[in-house]
Amino acid sequence: MKKVKMKTRINHKQVAEKIETVSMGISITSGVVAAGAALAAPTGFSAIGVALGITSVPLIVTVAPVIGAAATVTGVISGGAYFYSKWKSKKAKEDLGNKQSGFDYGTLAEKDES
Repeated sequence: MKKVKMKTRINHKQVAEKIETVSMGISITSGVVAAGAALAAPTGFSAIGVALGITSVPLIVTVAPVIGAAATVTGVISGGAYFYSKWKSKKAKEDLGNKQSGFDYGTLAEKDES
């Protein structure tokens, strides 16, 4: 049986841009939720009621740390994708330059042009 080697080519620049867009959206959402949580946080007698268990914490205050964590994670992934894309672009540019100069750094031998 013949083994077939399949290559999938994913455009790393497009992937990095899409991840960056998602990260920015979640970051903006996180900022809005944090501002809302700061305004909705119980103070004074309502804080005492929450501490005693008489009333509950507003949902936005409970969800704010989760949204903040999601923004952090997507930011880290976006940064990783950005630097990976930058590295791949630099590597492709170097490989193209090496092929055009007739020198193959993979085998450390000059290509035979005959």
